[in-house]
Amino acid sequence: MHYQITRKSISSQYIEIKLFLDCKTNEEIHLQLAAWRPGRYELANYAQKIRGFKVENQNQIIAWKKLNKDFWSFKAMESGEYLISYEYYCNQMDAGSCWSDDTQLYLNFSNFIFDIPERKGHAIRLSIEVPSDYKIATAMTLTGLNQWLADSYQHLMDSPFLASGQLNHFTYQVDTCHFHLWFNGKIHFDVEKLVQDFRKFTAKQIQAFGEFPAKDYHFIFQLLPYKHYHGVEHAFSTVITIGPAEKLKEKGELDELFGISSHELYHFWNVCRLRPIELLEYDLSKEAYLDTGVVLEGVTTYMGDLFLLRSGYFSLKDYLLILEKKIQRELDSFGWKNQSIVESSFDLWLDGYKQGIPDKKVNIYNRGALLALCLDLILLENGSSLSQVMKSMWEKFGKTRKGYKLEDFKESIAEFILQKGEVDIFFNRFVFGHDDLSPLIFRLLDSIGIRVEESYSSNILLHQWGIRTDEKGKIKQIHPESLSYNYLMLEDQILNFDEINNNIPLRQLEIEVSRWNRELSFSIPMENRKFFPLYKLNFFQETPKLKKWME
Repeated sequence: MHYQITRKSISSQYIEIKLFLDCKTNEEIHLQLAAWRPGRYELANYAQKIRGFKVENQNQIIAWKKLNKDFWSFKAMESGEYLISYEYYCNQMDAGSCWSDDTQLYLNFSNFIFDIPERKGHAIRLSIEVPSDYKIATAMTLTGLNQWLADSYQHLMDSPFLASGQLNHFTYQVDTCHFHLWFNGKIHFDVEKLVQDFRKFTAKQIQAFGEFPAKDYHFIFQLLPYKHYHGVEHAFSTVITIGPAEKLKEKGELDELFGISSHELYHFWNVCRLRPIELLEYDLSKEAYLDTGVVLEGVTTYMGDLFLLRSGYFSLKDYLLILEKKIQRELDSFGWKNQSIVESSFDLWLDGYKQGIPDKKVNIYNRGALLALCLDLILLENGSSLSQVMKSMWEKFGKTRKGYKLEDFKESIAEFILQKGEVDIFFNRFVFGHDDLSPLIFRLLDSIGIRVEESYSSNILLHQWGIRTDEKGKIKQIHPESLSYNYLMLEDQILNFDEINNNIPLRQLEIEVSRWNRELSFSIPMENRKFFPLYKLNFFQETPKLKKWME
């Protein structure tokens, strides 16, 4: 089959797609558009951006029907080449979508290419019309001028495409693999140093798994002029959208670029090849419910940062600041009391990437990373590491394309633990259960010479009454164990906000709020406790365990 992609009106942001398909007499063809894309476990409904769908044969319109919201079919009455044509609206700039304007053509084929059950496993040829002065970043095989080949639909889903006149290309090599860095947008950082640091964390990750089964790998960056942060993993590439580009001249902002890049590279093994059994072969037509968020994103988030520490890009101080933010985020929320990380993984399809209702769920990236930290430090106490566990998982389930279950991950950890029951207790309490993780984090960090210290600021509303507001006094969070939880509502606007801040209440909070155009007053007694402590990590002692952990 052959796809032809052109742009008649660039400013419209529509691309025109023609699919040329050879059909047999009386063959029924089904065209399934993806309902979601790899790396984002939520329904996307890409069909809403398609218009002008039609089927032709020898310039004659062929009848077709839609079987559901993203599933078309038609019957080929005669043998020959059939033309399926339609337009797709490319107006979303993030790492998993499509964008078209006068400077670039950026495509994620999962958004608009059909999976055809009758052509399962067939190669797909593409012709994509782009200006002659554009450079092109993609992991697909180039077969001619503006022509590419994908081995199959699954391969095409894993091969994003960026063509632009602004692309800058740099390379580095680790062992026999060539790594490509593509930057679309203005560069405000030292590229030579960045390449050196990328080579270092890449080498560390390859060393941890023992191999990198690819000849080429592409980092494709969209350097945007506005605030943005997103990355998506693919088999031989990753797309990262980040901004504002000008801020990347500052180390703190550049750290974000390194963090997401290391994270996405780790996905080369963990997710792109080492997959839970539910994702072994993507069925993008429906949800793929899973319980392994702690492995998919938790381990990856933790390891992505840790390899920046081990490669020398992060100092220990840098790393502790990042870990500090993760601990603060975990302990400022209370979703863990109501939903385990297993339950939150399953509910990704429901609301996993939205904030959701208050204190319902956990963030599989953040809590997952802290669970991975705890597992790594427990394994360290047993003379092993989470890297060794993941290498074992890679050997058993990744290289073999076998697919794993959460129980397999648990058993792989137990192989490196002297007291097997310790693993059962950990999973029952913190992975399947709803226990507070903080005491364990604090103890394990202390064992390697890192202390977690609690403190409180001068924010009396936050710490004494458990009320978190924005800078204008609108209530954004209320501690569920505070008395304030029984009086106030989220989005209440505090009318006497400045007065409270200037005249610190001693025994009782007299607060006036506007709630949907009603003015209300409450007297809330002071409690004999404080809320929302602030956490700081301090290195206090160099230990053999710390040295081993950082190697």
